[in-house]
Amino acid sequence: MEHLDAELISLLALGEQLGNESAAIHLASCRECGETLAALRRTVLVATADPAGVELMEPGSHNWHAIHQALGLSPSLAGDPLGQSAARARDARDFGEPSVNPAEAPTSLPLSSSAPPVPLPSGRRQPWARRGLWITGVAAGIVLGAAGAWTAASIFGRAEPPVAVPTPSAVVLAETPLKPLAAHAASGDAVVQRLPNGTRQLVIRLPDENVSGFREVWVGSADLSKMVSLGVLGNDPGVFVIPSGLDLAQYPVVDISNEPYDGDPAHSTESIARGRLTVPG
Repeated sequence: MEHLDAELISLLALGEQLGNESAAIHLASCRECGETLAALRRTVLVATADPAGVELMEPGSHNWHAIHQALGLSPSLAGDPLGQSAARARDARDFGEPSVNPAEAPTSLPLSSSAPPVPLPSGRRQPWARRGLWITGVAAGIVLGAAGAWTAASIFGRAEPPVAVPTPSAVVLAETPLKPLAAHAASGDAVVQRLPNGTRQLVIRLPDENVSGFREVWVGSADLSKMVSLGVLGNDPGVFVIPSGLDLAQYPVVDISNEPYDGDPAHSTESIARGRLTVPG
């Protein structure tokens, strides 16, 4: 099976729409391309997220232990330096003292060590490794591009994002109200439209609310045993192309989920709102 071009998947991750019907059908049926697209979309979201709203987690001491073993460092460096400094910072915060005592400030590490360097294993890369390389390269390009855009926005002012609007001549095929679930309060609606060129699109109107992750749009079977992701909901309304091979009679449920930034393409099982499509009569 010939997979989608890396550049095309990268453009989809940045929010571009598929203009090729055969590519849309392949994406709906290919697990590998779908997982690659989901991973790149999460990279875009992380790269463009507001740093002030992202809570950083402190790495555990087992991370330093693994680094220490992999690099063959001296036993004198076995202690986790970040854990020690973090502990001092917590104590200082609790008792109102300076976080670092000048008398206890760590000295510079020696530039050389008596431990011999550890040779890295060499060998031929497997196909999945080569594929991982271009994903990493594309992700790095996305991060750099997002950083440049953020800098430009800081200097010249942030431009309003383009909002996709439904085509006036579109024919409504099905619709449903979106009702909030669990601890969520946002409600809206979903409409399936057919454009003059025969393309179907799903239009989602759901006010934004403060969630821990990002909102993803799904269509699912009646019992929710099968789910297909259509993309990330950023703007309101959000417009998503429905692959021609996707039978909505088999996937009548529209689900908006709260997805964590964990790199897992599967549904998080936390739904924000949901509705079942019906034909207007």
